[in-house]
Amino acid sequence: MISEDTLLELLDLSEENIELFSVRHSNKAKRIIFKSSVRIGFEVVLPVLHEDNWVLEIVAERKSKIEGHISEIRESRRKLKPKSIALPTTGHSWRVTYKEINDKKSVVITETSTTLEIPGYHEDVFHVPMLLQKWLHEKALEYLPTRLENISTTHGLYYNKVKIKRQKTLWGSCSIKRNINLNRNLMLMPFDVSDYVLHHELAHLNVLNHSASFWRELEKLLPNYRDSLTKLKYLQNGNIPEWALV
Repeated sequence: MISEDTLLELLDLSEENIELFSVRHSNKAKRIIFKSSVRIGFEVVLPVLHEDNWVLEIVAERKSKIEGHISEIRESRRKLKPKSIALPTTGHSWRVTYKEINDKKSVVITETSTTLEIPGYHEDVFHVPMLLQKWLHEKALEYLPTRLENISTTHGLYYNKVKIKRQKTLWGSCSIKRNINLNRNLMLMPFDVSDYVLHHELAHLNVLNHSASFWRELEKLLPNYRDSLTKLKYLQNGNIPEWALV
């Protein structure tokens, strides 16, 4: 059974890349699986029953691609400690500074009108994004429900409850019970885009599908919705910084 050390010797990775590489054996795997993510690094999953030469040949063929993926992961991890943060939906921005700490339990971000001081725990690369995501969630709770209520009152559309969530694939949703969910990452989108999503979910209070009737309903609420929808499709997660996604 091939070990991690064997593949590391084959790939001849630099010291800084070695910590981002791992090998796992799986009873369920039928083939070699290559997994790449900011959180887990680059992982090679091997079937428990395999021929060593077969594995070595495939990994050798992918050497340059593996190195490229690891470089991308390392670069993405650097972005987990941003130098500045902007919330385009509200128009606010902050310069970010870091205070190195030895206690991982320190979770308080010090905020002024222009700066954020974040306690950085050097042994955990995900400590800063964890704090920032918590901070972002609080900002979303402050802004999005209030904005939604203002729009709903203007148009006489009344919902039951609104929740702010960390949603990976949806910007928002509306249930048959008239409950609305909103993605906290809307705070990181331009104002017109986040406003489009809020109008979109409110339109679902009258039409709970995406039929022609729904789009007519949305146009009544937001006549220029097409421009914002086009921008949303163009931006998608490309506008969301790495620290908010891990």
